[in-house]
This record gives sequence, structure tokens and C-alpha cells, in this order.
Amino acid sequence: MDKTPYEIACTAADPGSPDGDVHSPEHRVRLSRHAAARVNPRLMAFTVLNPEPFRSQPRLPLDGLAVGVKDLYDTAGLETSYGSPIYKGRVPDKDARLVQRLRELGAYVVGKTVTTEFAWRQAGPTVNPYGADRTPGGSSSGSAAAVAAGIVPLALGTQTFGSIVRPAAFCGVAGFKPSYGALPLEGAQPLSPSLDHAGYLGRSLGLIRDVHRLVVDAPSPAPDGEGTPRLRLVRGPWWQAATPAQKQVLTDAVEFLRARSITVTEAELPEAFGRCQLLAETILCHEAAEIYRPLIDRHGDLVSDHIKDLVQKGEALSGAAYRQALSERDELAGLLANEMDGFDAILTLPALGEAPPRSEGTGNPGPCVPWTLMGVPCAALPSGQGQQGLPLGIQLVGRKGKDLELLNLGVAVEAAYQMR
Repeated sequence: MDKTPYEIACTAADPGSPDGDVHSPEHRVRLSRHAAARVNPRLMAFTVLNPEPFRSQPRLPLDGLAVGVKDLYDTAGLETSYGSPIYKGRVPDKDARLVQRLRELGAYVVGKTVTTEFAWRQAGPTVNPYGADRTPGGSSSGSAAAVAAGIVPLALGTQTFGSIVRPAAFCGVAGFKPSYGALPLEGAQPLSPSLDHAGYLGRSLGLIRDVHRLVVDAPSPAPDGEGTPRLRLVRGPWWQAATPAQKQVLTDAVEFLRARSITVTEAELPEAFGRCQLLAETILCHEAAEIYRPLIDRHGDLVSDHIKDLVQKGEALSGAAYRQALSERDELAGLLANEMDGFDAILTLPALGEAPPRSEGTGNPGPCVPWTLMGVPCAALPSGQGQQGLPLGIQLVGRKGKDLELLNLGVAVEAAYQMR
């Protein structure tokens, strides 16, 4: 896909940069900061930019890696408002654990990226880099747009339903949501603690893999696996709602991968998985109601109708229905583990098609919900474009706890796509 105007603008040489090593950490950070300052007034991907100077630490493995941090994560010295006017001007004195870990490894926080209010559906001002009238996706909207525009190579996101994978697909970047609990969420504002996941959006799965390995302190590179990769094609219950172009992208991916000696077997999941959407909604509504009812009571005029409706739905649910949903979720997670026998990953939809107009919301997360519900790792890869010239993608779903194995597989697929 051709570069967007934003990418061209952002990757152009900084006219104010002094002569020197263009590959140095200082130069890379300087370019990201310059790009953010130039492009953010149009893209609206950042809520605030970091005024602190970058200080290189050559001994650290991520020295000079410029990152965006979703405004759901606390950042010491930088305003963190969770996308809500209630917290406007709030400046934490301590980093969220994941932000702290990235800084410890040498990364530089360029700024805070826009999130929907409390990571739910009240969209922020960010536009899609491929079309200002289009949504960049769900709550990790600013992170996806900042990466797609070439401002930063990596940004933090979160996913409770589909807010890493869907924005990645809509903006034509890579996205990765590891297994539930694999990355810390201490210091990040919750929406539904049983479903909330931390994760990344990046210019490539290769970069995400390298960073994730360092973040989780993996002792050595995970093996690439033995033999031919085996994928299970799952069209899923949202297939009929997907656009023809999105369906074609997945069909083309199957043919492309089979031509490269990757086994792809079409096999839908059992009927029981059709309840995933209902179960996830029950869990999310119940938990969000407990978290946000006190906030509505104190600051009702500053809370969106989206959050109020969510809380109202949660309060209408019984405790028994919530506990039953958790129990069924656990049963389905066990069933999925059995269904994955003989396969390295599932190949499926990341979204229903191209990014819809911003006036229609942030897009349907449906194709992502089952995998988030069951806490398994997911990776999104860009693949082709739709009728409007906007990005499309594919999604790979792995076994719970096998995050690096899924990333290795995703990187191999990514490399094959790049060689086309």
C-alpha cells in the first residue's frame, strides 16, 4: 500500500536536525518529536506531548525507542485523564507498571495517545491517517493512528473487546494482545478487570516481538517450532456481516499461505462458542457498573451517555448471571484449548471491513470478542485494502500462554507478505 500523506510528512528529514548519525537514538527520538509536533494538529492522536528532553542510555536495549502511551496508563509528570473531562489536568507522580518497564529498558515516551472515554465508546478527536472522515478504531485509536502516521514505531494499547486488533486493522499497522495477565495493568484505568488486556500497536510484528520479549524478560528467544505451521481457518459468526473485500482478503490469505507450505484447514468452532458475545457483554457490563456508578453519582454531568448506558445495563444484571457468565467463559476456554489440538493458530477476521465513517462510531469489535473473552493471544497484520482504499487485515489467534510462539508465527507470515 502506498504511503499516506501523513507518513510522507512524518518520515521527511527534520530540517532542524544537526548533522550526525541518522541512526543514533537521539536522531530517532528527535524525528518522532518533530513529526508529532507537525502532524498532531491534524491527526489529533496525542492528548499531550512530552516536554522532557531525551537522554540516551546506550547500555539499555530499547535506547531511543520512541513510544506513544495510551491515555489510560498513568505517566509520571504527564497529564493522564482517561479520555474524561473529570480527570482533566490530573498529573500522576508515578508510572503505570508497563510504562515504567519500557522506560527501564530505555524507551522514550513521546506523549499520551487519545483513548475513548474510560476505553469505552465515546470517541475522541483522532482521525484515521488514511481518511480524516474515518474512525481509527476503538479505544486505542490514538496509538494506532500515531503508528500508522509514522510518528512512533510503537505504542501501548489496551483491549477489553477489540481495541487493539480492530484499530490495527483499520489503520494498517500490526497489533498484538498477549494472553490475559501476561502484561501488567497496575496503574491503568480499568473497564472490566476480567477482560482488560494490555498490548501493543507497532510498525511490524517483528518489532513488537522484540520489545515484548524484553518486557516480559524471556530468558531466550522462543523456538520457531518444528515442521510446517498448521492454521485453522475460522470464519466465525460475523462472517456474513463482513464486507466482500474483507472476506476476499481472508480468502486470499488462505491461498497465499498454502502456496508457501503453510497448512490451512477450514473448521468452524462448535456451536457453544456462539455465546461468547453475550457472555463478554454480561461480564463487562456488570464489572463496569461497579467501577463507574460512584463516578456517575459524583460527576454525572461529566460522564457520557455511553458510560451511563453501560452502567445501567450492568445494574440490571443479577449477580448470578454474572457468575454464570464467568463459569461459562472458563468452560469455553478449556474447550478452545482442546479445539486447538493439532493447530498452531487460528486464522480469522480482525474486523468486518474498512474503517467506517466517524459519524457511525468506532466500528464493530465482534470478530475480536471471543478471543479476548477467553484470554488467548491475538495478532493483527495488515493485508490489502478495501473499495475505498482503506486498510484491511487478518488476525492470528494462538494458544493461551504461548504468546511468543504466536508472535514467531506472525513474524514469519509478515515476512512472507513483505516478500510478495
